[in-house]
Amino acid sequence: MYAQCPACLTTFKITPAQLEARRGMVRCGICSAIFHAEQRLLQVPPKPDTEAAPPAQEEKISTRKNKRTRGGKSRAAGQRQRRVKTVSKQTTGADDAGIPTVTELGHLVKPRSVWRSLFWSSGILALLILLAGQILYFYHDELAADSSWRPAVREFCDHAGCELRPRQDIARIELLQTSIAPHPKYENALRIRATLVNRAGFAQAAPGMEVSLTSNAGSILARRTFTPAQYLETPANDALTPNVVATALLDVTNPDAKAVGYEIRLVTP
Repeated sequence: MYAQCPACLTTFKITPAQLEARRGMVRCGICSAIFHAEQRLLQVPPKPDTEAAPPAQEEKISTRKNKRTRGGKSRAAGQRQRRVKTVSKQTTGADDAGIPTVTELGHLVKPRSVWRSLFWSSGILALLILLAGQILYFYHDELAADSSWRPAVREFCDHAGCELRPRQDIARIELLQTSIAPHPKYENALRIRATLVNRAGFAQAAPGMEVSLTSNAGSILARRTFTPAQYLETPANDALTPNVVATALLDVTNPDAKAVGYEIRLVTP
């Protein structure tokens, strides 16, 4: 393929790779004009002007004519055939030999600043660190529920000032035994005693205890949820040590003294 410069009308060889390098934009190697090569493509180069023949060729032709006259018709005919073949070969090669190659558009590409790239990389890294810190601060309890994350979250909270709640797995807390009796001081009130034990391999926060009183028909007469501070005998220590029994006292009201049954359920406080 060929491309013709619109400024100086110089025809260049051009390859598909050069067209794809800068989306078809090239620079003329003669006048340095920049143009879109795809809009100036030629399938064949323009034909040279045959009217203006080089003087040297005319001199060669005249000299060979004189030799033909002196040497005879047969010898001149053979020389003429050889001369025509030589000229035709030279003319065929001139179409390609006289066409310069297009210059690549390298000066249009601006070098990327190292400091600018470093500045943007540092800014992105700082934003990622800030985002990770916000996630750790606002979701530290959820992340600390995973034992692999807990040491890192605990260290973060020591520096960030967030409070990390103890680990909790209510399914590993066992309600050993319960008993119910009339309250020793108040009428229409009941006192429930229960014992808890933490079967997990780590200390965890005491759960909430939901107490429901039921009638003979099984309907619920009253329901109340107690926090660890309300039912533990030692409220200051609201964490359950593994395999250590904790005692709970719950005082509930017995509406119209109709309660004949009760139910205790451990819930998240």
